[in-house]
Amino acid sequence: MAHDIECIVEGIRESRRFFLRHIEDVREDQWDWKPYPECKSIRETLAHLVTDDRASIAMLRDGSITDWDAVEVHETDVPKLLDLLNQSHEEYCAFVRDRYADTPLDTEIDFFTGKTKLGLAIAGISSEDHYHAGQIAFIRMATDPEWDYYQAIYDSSE
Repeated sequence: MAHDIECIVEGIRESRRFFLRHIEDVREDQWDWKPYPECKSIRETLAHLVTDDRASIAMLRDGSITDWDAVEVHETDVPKLLDLLNQSHEEYCAFVRDRYADTPLDTEIDFFTGKTKLGLAIAGISSEDHYHAGQIAFIRMATDPEWDYYQAIYDSSE
């Protein structure tokens, strides 16, 4: 089977599932903890990923982002942020699938870093989930030495 847009969308979904495993059972005191003031908390990271999803749609749709206020998220309530994150992710996946269903993955597009191939741009967006998962893993291990990263993230028996 050829690697197509459905494979790409499934990769996007798996990246988000990987990220979400990192926030399962986060304690109340961990949502806002930061190792340094300039770092994002877990709560801020949720809002950031919603903004990333929205900004990615705008960038892929228009080739640029002209209205950051339209994509930026200021919500702080965790359940609402999780709902927004699910919604923005579903919108992003649907947009990618609908917009690029018949587009070769090596098609050059305008993207955040300039011209790049469609497949690379979408992979780059998915890498945000992995990058931020690492930040959350650091916060969780720093605030709870008993948290077992490998069991929490990779143990498939649960």
